[in-house]
Order: sequence, then C-alpha cells, then structure tokens
Amino acid sequence: MLVYFFQFDEGGRRGHSKKLYKRRSRLDTRKYVFTNRITHLWNSLPDACVNCTSLNKFKSHISRILELEVRTQ
Repeated sequence: MLVYFFQFDEGGRRGHSKKLYKRRSRLDTRKYVFTNRITHLWNSLPDACVNCTSLNKFKSHISRILELEVRTQ
C-alpha cells in the first residue's frame, strides 16, 4: 500500500538513503495532497533522524530539530 503513496528517489543524491520522489503535478488537486506537501520536509531531515531504530528515538530527534528551527526564527 505504501507504494501507491510514496516512491523512493533512486537518483543517489546527497543526504540520507531514504529520500522520497516528489511527483510533478499540473493541477492543484494533486499539488496539495499530503504526500506532495511532506516530501520536501522528509528529504531535508538528517540521516541520523531518518535511520532511527525506534519511534521514541525518531520523536526525540524531531523535537530537537523543531526546537532548533524555532530558535533560529
């Protein structure tokens, strides 16, 4: 089922190995779907955050990232 929503980017670009491919869309109906909105945020996460082994570790990484983001604004 996950295959229908997300596609991994096979380009071998910088960053972590689980980058998602963002589909291009002409119409606004597809442009604002959850999968297209979240792809940029997911691809910008650091490698340590994406490759966490448990949900609690992932949450702690995300909270640290969000705290740093709030402080810089």
